[in-house]
Amino acid sequence: MGPKSFAVAAILLCVSGFLGGGPVQAADYFNPFEVKEVPVDITADTAANARTIAIGEAQSRALDLLLRRMTLKGDRDRLPRLDGNSVSRLVQSIQFADERYSSTRYIAKVTVAFNPGGIRSLLGRYNIPFAEAPAHPVLVLPVLDSGSSRIAAESNPWWAAWSRQDWQENLLALTLPQASDVDASGLSAAEVMQGGGPWIEALGRRYGTSEVVVPLATLRTDGGAARLIVRTHQYGIAGERSSTRELNQLPGETIDNLLMRGAREIGNDLTQEWKRNAMVGQGAQTDILAVMDLASLQQLITLQDRLKRVPMLKNATLASLASHRALFRMTVTVPPEQLTPAMIQYGIDLVQRDGDWYVSPRR
Repeated sequence: MGPKSFAVAAILLCVSGFLGGGPVQAADYFNPFEVKEVPVDITADTAANARTIAIGEAQSRALDLLLRRMTLKGDRDRLPRLDGNSVSRLVQSIQFADERYSSTRYIAKVTVAFNPGGIRSLLGRYNIPFAEAPAHPVLVLPVLDSGSSRIAAESNPWWAAWSRQDWQENLLALTLPQASDVDASGLSAAEVMQGGGPWIEALGRRYGTSEVVVPLATLRTDGGAARLIVRTHQYGIAGERSSTRELNQLPGETIDNLLMRGAREIGNDLTQEWKRNAMVGQGAQTDILAVMDLASLQQLITLQDRLKRVPMLKNATLASLASHRALFRMTVTVPPEQLTPAMIQYGIDLVQRDGDWYVSPRR
């Protein structure tokens, strides 16, 4: 089965390529209240009736998927079950792709977008905390050191395991860089495994995101069941963070399936961490006053724009404005101990010093 111990890795472009090249269009980032391409295949007495039934089924399945995406696993049993008419009232738009008809059959992929206010109100009525997707996608660079000094996406089973994932149930928009960029990279595996460097910032600029995740996996096969060890390094506006996860090969499980399971579980871990830091509706609302040391009008405009995107803020209003200082009044829906890490996810520093709150946009 190859060498007894080899690390699983795949990643980026050389630093000079990052800095010299123009921005690359990152993979499409889904609307946090949209569920894409729900497959339907319905047979009825006529094609028209089959299509009507299919729309209702797609809407219900999409709502279930959306609610699962936004909530924690522990709250799944409390998710509301709505009838067709109630689901339809929450739908904002619907799109169809790959439609096929016969006299009695309808096949299609249906994309359903829901009304954000309606979804928030629904979960609020059932007192279920929820999280919304961040403003930026998360770029994932699955890293595998196969003993070579070079890194390549081609023929890399760890890269392939990530590329084959379906993240519809995942709150985060996890995307991979272009494989051609990876295969053209001059960056060595040793450089990548040393941790953060100029390539992180350059890569983020190239792909239009501030969040980069490098899952570095080592696969050990010592004669028995294989063991997958993944050290996940996260780089972004919240700083650098690392975690480790180990998975043992199950009876009858192939190496490819072990890698697929590992990628899926790491992706789920990233999402659960985000949800815990960005939950809305976990406790009583709290009003706070936060001071902003004002350096420029553009800084104020940037902060106001970012505050609008934060779901755990019920409102954030400018209470007063002076030449060098602004005061914001905010109503928050998360416990104070969760507030600072949650705001960082949206590019905002909100810290408490000597009993007073201070707020500013992160650079």
